[in-house]
Amino acid sequence: MDPGFKFMVMVAFTYLIFLCVIRLVLGKQYKSKSFLIDIIGILVVFGGFIISKYNNILKLPGYIHYALPIALTVLLPPLALRMKSHQVLKYLALSILAVPFVHIVFSFFVGWGDLLPFIRIPSLWTL
Repeated sequence: MDPGFKFMVMVAFTYLIFLCVIRLVLGKQYKSKSFLIDIIGILVVFGGFIISKYNNILKLPGYIHYALPIALTVLLPPLALRMKSHQVLKYLALSILAVPFVHIVFSFFVGWGDLLPFIRIPSLWTL
């Protein structure tokens, strides 16, 4: 399979999960902030994936390679959307659960286990 296609499918699915998490956190505020949420989602999701994919070219140290996408995910949405404390806690909990969920979906149903390669999940096609 073409790695570019695989990359775009993973990014698009992760972006949709990000929007779902933000929708669950913000509730009725989502509609009034939808443009800002889209911009933040693009920065967080695409930024994290681009940093991971092109780390060989960027040659970032390991702590920056992992810390920068995590910092983008954890800090940018609550600060930019001016979330209240209960919304921040809900966002942090759901965003922490979303990453393994995306990995499980791609590993089990499609066989793409490279999102979190240190967590091995057998594919449905190999069982």
